[in-house]
Amino acid sequence: MRWMAIDHGTKKIGIAFSDELEILASPFAVWPQEGEATLKKLARLAVAEGAHAILVGLPAHQDGAESATAPLARAFGEALAALTRLPLRFGPEHLSSVEAGRLLAERGVKPKDRKALLDAAAAAVILSDHLEQRRAAKAPGSDPGP
Repeated sequence: MRWMAIDHGTKKIGIAFSDELEILASPFAVWPQEGEATLKKLARLAVAEGAHAILVGLPAHQDGAESATAPLARAFGEALAALTRLPLRFGPEHLSSVEAGRLLAERGVKPKDRKALLDAAAAAVILSDHLEQRRAAKAPGSDPGP
């Protein structure tokens, strides 16, 4: 299944995609957040890229409680799912930008270039975590939990 992941922000949207086998999560792009216009553009992109489902990162505090911007991310995801008619999941995005910054630095991306790539890389981190959880749930002998 090919996933489209969104790192929702009030100014920018980070986008990432998985491969069909749900092995890799790759950053795709960072777009400006322009409300309805961005939703429509993302819906067209989901179709063009053959996405089967959408994952939207939910901002949370260190204790796991959703942050004040989580309702905005939820509403954005629900609106995108309604436009695309694709299944929607939400995933934690706690520290995804920190991890994305670390990964970009490890790959030798210059600090001045990291800012432009950060949100797409954060979407890929959120998606990678989601894919790992899905693999773990399918593993023989794993406890799928509630």
